[in-house]
Amino acid sequence: MKRRWIIAGTAAWALVIGGLAYFSYRYDSPTARDQTTIAEALPTLDTALGSVYAALDPASSVAVLSGYTRTDQSCRVTSAREGTRFERILMVYVKSSEEGPTIDRVKSALPASYKASVSHTLTTHTLSADAGNFVLLRGGMVAAGQLRFTADTGCRVQDAPVVEATPQSEKANRAPVQAVLDTLGKPASSWQTHRLTCPSGGTLWTVEAKAPVTDDTKARTTVPPSAVVLDTEKLFAYRAGEAGASLRKDTDSLTITSTAGC
Repeated sequence: MKRRWIIAGTAAWALVIGGLAYFSYRYDSPTARDQTTIAEALPTLDTALGSVYAALDPASSVAVLSGYTRTDQSCRVTSAREGTRFERILMVYVKSSEEGPTIDRVKSALPASYKASVSHTLTTHTLSADAGNFVLLRGGMVAAGQLRFTADTGCRVQDAPVVEATPQSEKANRAPVQAVLDTLGKPASSWQTHRLTCPSGGTLWTVEAKAPVTDDTKARTTVPPSAVVLDTEKLFAYRAGEAGASLRKDTDSLTITSTAGC
């Protein structure tokens, strides 16, 4: 009889432990990055960059959103598990000398939970923040008037293909880009659209086109001086109504972008 009670008690305890383990698996928050996947991290990347964009002064800045980029072909989640790593970038163009104030503006607008910190020297301005879900947000000046904000998943297991949200309209925000193409008299050789959902619930769009031309002088002359944000030999950024537009010279082509939303 005593033995049966011991067996029954052991079985009941095993059920309790199993139930607690299942509940923890289903409902408890992960306590380490290796307990999460790339797919689970991507919305956090979007929220972080959406928060950065929402903090910008729309009248004096131009942003360009990228897609998701795989940064490590192979990394180790643990000694026994292989993983991958993705990042997403938001480039921000501002007037020269406004890099530091823009970094400070972003820091002040980020949620307190991010615990954002900034560093300023005579030549650099940087930001670092914890976006939650083990996602790191970094920002920094890469050239005069150019800031790059990067949200990084860190090394995680990838259990599904990484794809961007399907655009609601392939023509979203194309007008400023098409206006440049029309001015240059050149068709686009390719189009791309990147988007994310903003913390406010709106949508941020970047429409990008490449044109087989490197001389953008004609397009630059059509922009009123008051709308120009940054003007260098290889990069021209300006406001086009509610959108921010940019022209970037590559080796044998011109990349034209338009960004708006949130």
